[in-house]
Amino acid sequence: MPLFYKDSASFYKEKDAMEPLHQPEPKSLQLSKRIADQDLSPAQVTALSRAYQDKAMWFREMPHFNRDSTVYYFDRAALLLQNNKPLQYERLADLFRDITDRANRSHNFIVVDSLAPIGWDYYEKIPESRKDKVLGYDLLVNWALIKIVRGEPKPGLELFEKAVNLLKDDPRPEIQLKLLKDKGRFLYQYGLPEEQEKSFQYLRESVAGFQNSDYPEKNEALMTTYKTLYYHYADANSDSGYYYMDQIAMLLPKITNPFHHTWYYYAQGSKLIDKEKYEEAKPYLYKTIKLLEDNNLRTIDVYQFAHSRLGDIAKAENRYAEAIAYYEKARNSSIEINTKANTAYFINKLYQVHELQGDYKKALENYKEWSEANNIIEVERNERSLRESELQVDVLQQEKKLAANQQRQSIYIVALTIGVLLLGLLYRNYRLKQRSNHKLKALNEELADKNVLLDRRNAENELLLKEIHHRVKNNLELVKSLISLQSAQIEDPATKEAMVASQNRIQSMSIIHQKLYQGTNLGSIEMKDYFLNLGEGVLDTFNAEDKVKIKCVMETLELDVDTAVPIGLIVNELLTNALKYAFPVDNNGTIQISLSQSTPETLTLKVADNGVGKIKGLAPKGTGFGSQLIQLLTQQLHGTMLEKTEQGTTVEFEFKIKAYA
Repeated sequence: MPLFYKDSASFYKEKDAMEPLHQPEPKSLQLSKRIADQDLSPAQVTALSRAYQDKAMWFREMPHFNRDSTVYYFDRAALLLQNNKPLQYERLADLFRDITDRANRSHNFIVVDSLAPIGWDYYEKIPESRKDKVLGYDLLVNWALIKIVRGEPKPGLELFEKAVNLLKDDPRPEIQLKLLKDKGRFLYQYGLPEEQEKSFQYLRESVAGFQNSDYPEKNEALMTTYKTLYYHYADANSDSGYYYMDQIAMLLPKITNPFHHTWYYYAQGSKLIDKEKYEEAKPYLYKTIKLLEDNNLRTIDVYQFAHSRLGDIAKAENRYAEAIAYYEKARNSSIEINTKANTAYFINKLYQVHELQGDYKKALENYKEWSEANNIIEVERNERSLRESELQVDVLQQEKKLAANQQRQSIYIVALTIGVLLLGLLYRNYRLKQRSNHKLKALNEELADKNVLLDRRNAENELLLKEIHHRVKNNLELVKSLISLQSAQIEDPATKEAMVASQNRIQSMSIIHQKLYQGTNLGSIEMKDYFLNLGEGVLDTFNAEDKVKIKCVMETLELDVDTAVPIGLIVNELLTNALKYAFPVDNNGTIQISLSQSTPETLTLKVADNGVGKIKGLAPKGTGFGSQLIQLLTQQLHGTMLEKTEQGTTVEFEFKIKAYA
C-alpha cells in the first residue's frame, strides 16, 4: 500500500522543526521521537498509532481546534501503520473511519475522496472472524456521502445499500437508531423528490429515539438530524423550522465540533435573508466567513454558500457587480474542491444576475455553462452500458456519413466548377446584399439568445405551476384536517355527518390537484385512476373497505380541470349516498363507476350499486344539500340526470362538455 502523500517525509520533518503545538505531547509521542530510528514491536506500533489518532481527534474540538494539527497527527498515524510489518488492518480501518468522517472534515475534500476506498480495502483484508460490521458500515457510509456531495449519486447509492446490508439484521436498539438517522440523511442528500418524505420520516423517528437515550453519539446524531429537518421546514417558514433551530441553539453549548457552530451562524443569516432582513443577516454571514477563514476551513460548502447568500443580498439591493463578485467567489471555491452540484448551482446564480443586469451575452454564456455542468451530473446517473450503446450508434452513423461523402465527392467537383463560373455573376449581387446580411445575422443571434432565455422561463413557469397545485393540495388537506378537528368536538350526529361530508368533498378536489402536480400533463386529469383514489378515500371514511367494493369499468380518459372537478364532486356525493343508504349493516355489495365519451362533445357518467335501493329516491329537486349540489353541478355541465331503482340504484348523467367549455 503506498504512503499517504509522496512528499510526506519532508512534510513531517518541517512539522517537527516547528514550534510546539497548543497542547504538550503525551509521553507516548515523545517516546516515538527517541526511538524513531529503531524497529518497533507490533504492540508499540499499536499504542503509538492510537496516541497519534487520539491527538488528531483532540485537535478537532473547540476551543483547541487546529485543522493542520489534526491532519498532521492523522498522517503520522497512517505512515506509522503503513511502514511497519505486519500491517495491522483493523487499526488502519479504524483510523481511516475517523479520517473520512464527514462530520469532522480535516483533510482536503478531494484527498478524503481518494482515501475512502483505501480505508475500505483495509477493512476487507481483516480476517472474517474478526471483522466489526459497524466499522465496515461507517467506512461505507462516509464514502457514500462523499460521493453524493461530489455529484456522483449512482456510486453513492450503491455504497450506501452495501452499508445498510451489513447492519440491517442487527437487533441492537442503538444500531437501529443509527440506521434510521443515516437513511434519513442519505435520502435527503440523494435529492430525489419522491424520497424526501421517507427521509423526514426516518429522521423524526431517530430524533425521538436519541432524545430518550444516553448513547455516546447522542449529541452529534441529534445535531446532524436537527440540521437536516430544519432545512426541510425552513423553506415553508413553518413553526417546525423555528422549533428545530431552537433545538440546535440549546444543543450547541454541548457541541465541540466547530463545523456545527459556523453552520449555525450561516443558517441564522440565511433565515433573515429569506425574511428580507438584510442588514440583520450580514453580521451572521460575515462571522461565518471569518470563523471559517481563521480556522482554515475554506474547503467546506458552508464557506461557499455564505458568499452566495451575501450575493443574494447584493442582488436584492440591485448591487449587481457586488453580487457577481460573491457568486464568482462561491463558484471558484466549489471548483477548487470539485463539488459539481454546488458549482452548477452557483453558475445558475451568475446567469440570473447577468440577466437582471441586461448583459444577455454573459447570461447566455453562464446558462450554457450551467447546462453543461448540470448535464454532466445527470449523465453520471445513467448506466455505463447506455453510454456505450450511444457510442456505438455514433460510430455507425459516422461510417454511413463517410460512405455518403465519398459518393457525393464527384458531385461536389462538378458543382465546384459550375460555382466558379457563377461566382463572377453573383459577386456584384453579393456586395449589394452583404451589409443587409450582417444586420440580419446580428438580429438572428439576438433572437437566438432570447429564445434560449424564453425556454428557460417556460420551464420555470411549468415548475411554478406544479408548485401552485402542490400548495393548493396541501391547503385543501389543511382545511380537511381543521374540519376533522372541529368535528371531533361536536356531539350532534347530524352536524358531525355534515362535517364528514364536507371533508369528502374537499378530498375529491385535493386529489385532482395532487394528480396535476404529480403528472406530466398540467392541463388534464386521467379519470379512471382519479375515481379509484376517490373511492378509496370515501370507503376509508365509512370504514367500509371490507364490506363494499368499488369497481371502475371504463377506458382511460383524460379531462380538463374545469370538467373533472364538478364530475368528481358528483361522484363523491353518489358514493356517499350509496354507502349511507344502499348497504345495511349486514349487507355487502359493489358500486360500479363508468365514464365514457361517446362524441367529442358528450360525456356519459354512470354510478350503480347493487344495494337495497334508496328509501327516498334521488329526485331532481331533492331537499338535501348533497342532492342540491348534484343538481347544480349537472346544470353547470349542461347535463341531464336519470335515476333507476331496479336491483339497486343506478344514476346516469349525460353532459355537453363543448357548451360548458
